[in-house]
Formats: sequence, structure tokens, C-alpha cells
Amino acid sequence: MHLMLIAVLPAARAQTTVTEKTTAEDPEAFSRVRGLFDVDLPKTVEKASLKLIVHPHFGDLLHRDYLRVPVGVRVGVNNHTEVSAEVESFLEHHLKKSGAGYGVGVLRLGGKYQWLDWLKPIVDTSTGLNTSIPVGRPPLDMTDGFYHFSPYVTFAQRWANHPKLAPFVSVGTDLIRDAHVRGSFAKNQPHSNSTSVSAGCFVDYSERFKYTLVSTYTTTALIGRGNKNFLSVNPSILWQLPPMLTFHSKSRWIFGIGLKANFGPDGSEFGSSAKLRGEFSFARLFGAKR
Repeated sequence: MHLMLIAVLPAARAQTTVTEKTTAEDPEAFSRVRGLFDVDLPKTVEKASLKLIVHPHFGDLLHRDYLRVPVGVRVGVNNHTEVSAEVESFLEHHLKKSGAGYGVGVLRLGGKYQWLDWLKPIVDTSTGLNTSIPVGRPPLDMTDGFYHFSPYVTFAQRWANHPKLAPFVSVGTDLIRDAHVRGSFAKNQPHSNSTSVSAGCFVDYSERFKYTLVSTYTTTALIGRGNKNFLSVNPSILWQLPPMLTFHSKSRWIFGIGLKANFGPDGSEFGSSAKLRGEFSFARLFGAKR
């Protein structure tokens, strides 16, 4: 199980009281849970706010001889633009065979812009770019050894007749270039430039429960080499833990569990994953309005 701790540091300015209820429209709540719902919906981090993310992969204690610890930030430039940066380090844990050592293996940079007028009021729209840069001498299975430049555009909107249901579509490309860093491709991962289309929905069932479904089709036929096609289907359930299970703390805890089904030239693959995410607002902990 992975554990992701998130601290939200609002800027020092006048704040208004907000409710504790979270919805699919709230970017600080359920809009993205890495490993379960890896979709950048149009909403962005609010202006002058900073989100600190620490995401140790505790599953590595069973499956690898090192522990991956990504640390990153998301910053709201204004009410419709955000930038992000992340450093993924690794540390040998000595529970399995040794030799991994420690260091930094991957740098990630990104940005997202939410269009305020384009295609309104039909859908919410955002465009963005994510980059991945392998560095140093990471373990062989930590990275594929390639630079990744991934621009995308995402469309999402709640249905008028079913306001709890928010379908979305995201279209993107993944442009890769050899970084001359050792690495290996994962199972059913494209070995060249690719184009992908993700579609699914976010169901805001209640204040506590959210359901997600993401289906992604990826192909190298349009901009890559060969004609390789890949399909993945990922349903998940997200549960905001009630106060009685968090000792009535002022933080918000989210537990999620999801299934994974991947199909491609390397065969079929099925699995599951679980996440526990804690969100901490320093202002709330010290008794401020927000």
C-alpha cells in the first residue's frame, strides 16, 4: 500500500469560511489520486496556494530492493493556471538483496491552464504539459531511460440531469527521446512516440464516497514506430474516512482501492492497488478560518 501525505499551505490573505463537503469540482479534494485516478481534470490549484506532496511507495518493501520517495509541489499561479515540480528519489531498504544504493532517479515538471471562456458552457477545458527526466544512475527498473514530453487537453462537465456524474475525455501524446540513462520498459509500455485517448467518469455519489472509471487507448500508429496498440481499464472507489476513524482530527483522510486491467502486445495483465491519502491544512490546524 502506498501512502501519500499532502499539505496545503494557503497564502496569507483574507479567507472566507468553506464547508467541509467535497465534490468532484474541488481540485483540492478528489480530482486526482495517483495510482487510482491518474487524470488531470480541468480544475487547478487556487491562486497563491501551494500543495506539498510526499508519496512513498511502501509496496516497494515487498517487490523491490529499494524504496521510491517522490516529493513534489503544485503551485497556483492564478485562478486558472498551476505549475508543478517533483523529485523522485530512491533508497535501499536492505529487506531484500542489496546494491541499489540511494540517490535521485527522476525529475518531473508540469503545468496546466484552465480555459475560462473556450467551449463554455458546454464543457470545462484545460491544456497542459507533463515532462519526465531520468537522471543519475537509478535502479534498472525505476525508469525507462527516456525523456518524456506529454502535452494533453482535457474536457469534463457534469451532466445537467445527473449532477453527481461528471464524464471526461482527455487526449494527449507522449514524445520520448533517449536520455542515455540506464532503464527498462514496463510491460505493455510503448517503445516510441504514442498518442492516447482517455475517457471515463467521476461519480460524486455522496460526501464520503466517490466512484471513478478510466479507460485509456494508446497507439504508436500515428506518430510512433510500428503499429502497437494498448488498452487499460481502471475502476476505483474513494472513501473519505469519517471523523470517528481519524480520532476527530482536523485533517482529511481518503482511502481508495482500485482494479487494473492492461492489454497489449506483451499480453494481458490484471491487478489491484490501494492508497491512503492524508490532506493537512496548516491554517486549519492552527485554528484559522481555512
